[in-house]
Parts: sequence; C-alpha cells; structure tokens
Amino acid sequence: MSHIDRRIAPTALALSLLLAVAGLSACAEKPASTPGTSLPSADATEPADASTETTSAGTGGVTPTDDAATETGAAKAPDTKAAAVSPASTPSEITVQLYWVSAGENALGVPRTVPYTKAVARAAVDALLAGPTSAEKTTWPAISTAIPAGTRLLGIDIDDGVATVDLSREFDDGGGSFAMHARLAQVVYTLTQFSTIDAVQFRIEGVPVRVFSSEGIILDGPQDADDFGRLVPIDA
Repeated sequence: MSHIDRRIAPTALALSLLLAVAGLSACAEKPASTPGTSLPSADATEPADASTETTSAGTGGVTPTDDAATETGAAKAPDTKAAAVSPASTPSEITVQLYWVSAGENALGVPRTVPYTKAVARAAVDALLAGPTSAEKTTWPAISTAIPAGTRLLGIDIDDGVATVDLSREFDDGGGSFAMHARLAQVVYTLTQFSTIDAVQFRIEGVPVRVFSSEGIILDGPQDADDFGRLVPIDA
C-alpha cells in the first residue's frame, strides 16, 4: 500500500463510522416522527377506562334496581300486616269506661261494650249521653246519670290533648250545684280515660262555655279530672 493509501484509509474508516452512526440515529428517531403511527398514550387508554366506567355504571344501574326491589319487598311487609289485620280479624266491639253518678254522691266508671270504631271518643260520649242501660241500673251501688235526657253530641275535636265537646242546649237544663258539677264530671272522666285526652273544653250549640248553668259554675279553660275530684270523687 502506498503512502497516500495509508493516509486515506483512516479517513475513509472514520467517515464510514460517522455515516453508520448517523444512520442508526435516523432509524431510532423515525418511529416517533412517522405520521400515522399509533403509540400508547393517556388518550389511548381512555376507551379501556371508559369501558370500566361503563361496567361500573352498569353495576350501579343494577344496584338501584336491587334496592328498589328490596324497597318493594320492604313495602310489602306493611301490606302483609295489613292483610293480617283483615276485616275478618278486625274486632267487632271495643270496651270503654262510662262514668255515672253512684249512690247520688260519687262517680263510678262502668265498662260498656260498644261497636268497634276508630272514633272511640265520640262513641263513648254518645253512649254516655244515651244513659245507663236497664241492666246497669240494677247494679249495686245504684247508678244514675246527671245528664239530661235528649242531650246530643254536636261535635268533638281533639287537639293537643284537649277535647272540645259541643253539646246541645239540653245539657244546660235543670239546676242544683251537685247535678251540674256531676254532669260535667261525667263527660270529663269519660273522655280523659283516653291517652290522647288530658282535658275537656265545653261548648253548647257551638258557643264556648265560660259560665255554666244558672249555678254560675266558672269554666276558665279546659277542665281536667282534678277539677272535679273534690266535688264528685270517683268511687274506687
């Protein structure tokens, strides 16, 4: 080999190496810069995530349905109870205490069976106004009523523990201090047996009673059992 060839050979070798390195670099960069190439990216993973969310939403959709089915089942429980308390099993009668005048000086509660009703307070007052039965009149001690015959219940309203009772004008008939207190006590004792009634407000023909009867009995508000405990005590 000549002296010139020996100088060219290293140069050619260096050029070849440079060209080879440049070619490798071009090959490495080409995939990233080539249009149309699809590579994994955050956007590309969304369909998978969306699919997962769709599945979750679908599961969520099933869950409310299951809850609704459960609620429907829960709602059926009262229906089942309602079915259990069918008209055939509803009691036909109910027992209440009616208060009468005993031995002409006390009040005495006597059990009375009346047709079953949800308006039990009205039923009790209606029975009280009708008076004692023939059988009840034969008991000992003897009982009677201080409420005048013909007295009618015109209305009854219960609100916040107070029963407002509207009676016909016959309730005010007659006289005598004990008789007047006794008839008031009969109504109050009969109504306050119920847990929802603590006191009674009287009306006659729709007019609130402030002073009752010719005896001038002051009714300064709703009357409770304690208001009559001294004058018309309950016979134990």
